[in-house]
Amino acid sequence: MTQLLYLNASPRGDAAASTQAAKHFIEAVSGNVEIQQINLFEANLPEFSAELASAKQKFSIGMDLTEAESRAWSQATELVETFASADHYLFGVPMWNFSLPYKLKQYIDLITHPGLTFKADKDGIRGLVSGAATVIYSRGGDYSPKNGEPDPYDFQSPYLRAWLSLVGLNPVEEVLVQSTMAGPDAQQAAVSQAAERLQKLASKIA
Repeated sequence: MTQLLYLNASPRGDAAASTQAAKHFIEAVSGNVEIQQINLFEANLPEFSAELASAKQKFSIGMDLTEAESRAWSQATELVETFASADHYLFGVPMWNFSLPYKLKQYIDLITHPGLTFKADKDGIRGLVSGAATVIYSRGGDYSPKNGEPDPYDFQSPYLRAWLSLVGLNPVEEVLVQSTMAGPDAQQAAVSQAAERLQKLASKIA
């Protein structure tokens, strides 16, 4: 059975535009897909501690870990195992101050390690995670490319695209839900505008 991991990076529940858009995707997924949802603001993520930083460095060069480092590393590797076990990924990502919500960045930092989610060798950098991804970007304004150039305030999609490439997810489909701060009607219209594409993308998951 196909495994879909839905990472929800909003703390606003059903009021969030990214959550509302994600529902269109999830409702269109076939019955042969098992969905696991992680609400990052409710997930009680471990802090990126000094012990974890030390463990990451020692692991990358093959050194033994202390007991405290092993505990911290075990927490990180459990998150990595859950993440890497999926076949398809759905990200619901609101824009916060032109970038990502801090809980998504924390999650990324906790699971991004050489030898676990990517590998660097003489041939370059290679992702160790496989699968396709659909990313919903919700934004209060319109930060889409203009006149053929990226919006200078969009630090959301370039960062996440780079990270998804680093860990090996491909292809990546991006869906924009924009101008949501113009009021409830504008948010509903933005979500509705994205619904058909999200449903089509979901229908391709078997």
